[in-house]
Amino acid sequence: MNTPRKFLILVVIINILIFNTTLTFAKPLMKTSTPSVPAAPNSLTYSSVTTNSVTLNWNKVSGASGYRIYRALSNDSNYSLVTTISTNTYTNISLTLNTKYWYFVQAYNPYGTSLDSTHISITTDSELLTTKKLVLGFTTYYYSGDTSSYNSIVSNASSIDEIATHTYLTDGSGNISGIVPTNQINYSNSNAIKTLATVQNNFDGAISKNLLESSTNRQTLIGNILTSLKNNGYKGVNIDLEGVYYYDRSYLTTFMNELYSTLKPQGFYVTISVPAKTSDSPNASWNGAFDYASLSKAADQVILMAYDEHYSGGTPGPIASIGWTQNVVKYALTVIPKEKILLGSAAYGYDWYSNQAKAYSIYGIYNLSSKYNTAINWDLTSKSPYFYYTDLNGINHSVWFENAESLNYKLDLVNTYDLGGLAIWRLGLENSDYFTSIKTKFNR
Repeated sequence: MNTPRKFLILVVIINILIFNTTLTFAKPLMKTSTPSVPAAPNSLTYSSVTTNSVTLNWNKVSGASGYRIYRALSNDSNYSLVTTISTNTYTNISLTLNTKYWYFVQAYNPYGTSLDSTHISITTDSELLTTKKLVLGFTTYYYSGDTSSYNSIVSNASSIDEIATHTYLTDGSGNISGIVPTNQINYSNSNAIKTLATVQNNFDGAISKNLLESSTNRQTLIGNILTSLKNNGYKGVNIDLEGVYYYDRSYLTTFMNELYSTLKPQGFYVTISVPAKTSDSPNASWNGAFDYASLSKAADQVILMAYDEHYSGGTPGPIASIGWTQNVVKYALTVIPKEKILLGSAAYGYDWYSNQAKAYSIYGIYNLSSKYNTAINWDLTSKSPYFYYTDLNGINHSVWFENAESLNYKLDLVNTYDLGGLAIWRLGLENSDYFTSIKTKFNR
């Protein structure tokens, strides 16, 4: 009798051991996710500012249960919780006219609350409702039948106020040459889009020297510009002389004064594109010739070429980091009336490799990313997209570019500093999202 009982007890013990062993081996095979606090919301922007309301928008955060909106008065401090919502858009109403408000957003879930989003400010100013931010698009016509810029004008006509056709190349004697994009001019003139003819020097300082230092050559160029405007239906001119030697600073200002005094009385619009800078250094090799203060007095608009912070001939990096762009704007505002300033923005990117670089349109950049199955990253500091890849030959590439998301931050600068508007280099390089950002930020 004792033996079977012992045997049964032994069987029970063995089963228990087997069961526990099975559990022990099964545990590592179970898939579990580690609970985590959500990331901070990014791309916080505003739109539809009225006398008593503002609409906030931001990107959805993965894993977030909802969002908390905080607001402060006047200064970026002493915030109060406004509301808690589950969507990524919120309209704050019952605000006070002509009052500055600050906002940030946090995401939360059962495991905690994120860090703050970017802090932004808006002012409920009735003037914002009536002051239209202008959009200028540079256009090109590289060969007969080139439709890239024309198609963009037609597709985005409701969001474009001006075009500047990159048409004429001047030589040192003041002669001009180039293919006139008649279809761009005719369509724009028929759709209330102001047409400007751009005159450039192919980045050649020697051409500018011969041109600007001679009174005769300056007058020849002015006469040729006037004839071209009249013959081709242009409403004005855009001067884009780049690489001007710093010691020709006074001559450049003299030329603009002579041009303005000739064209303006005849009803033509005069604009100038200037290289970006954050302070005035008259002896600087690239931008020393451009006396912002003096040039702005001889122009209806000044286009800040706030792009190519990192360019094809240099090291990889943001095309226009937000901090650098903001500093360019801040300096310009000290010497140029804000309503004359158009902030230049890029619609392209560079692919750097082996000490060289290739330029791509935004659409081309996304195709490149897709071709090499490479995820696009976001640099929080510069507010710029970028990615890396290795090509089929084993060569490493670094790609930085502008897109709709990075453009949002530039458009915020235009709104925040109440600039005259935006200038795009160039129409035909952008994608549809690029103009969606413009329409949203400028209430088009």
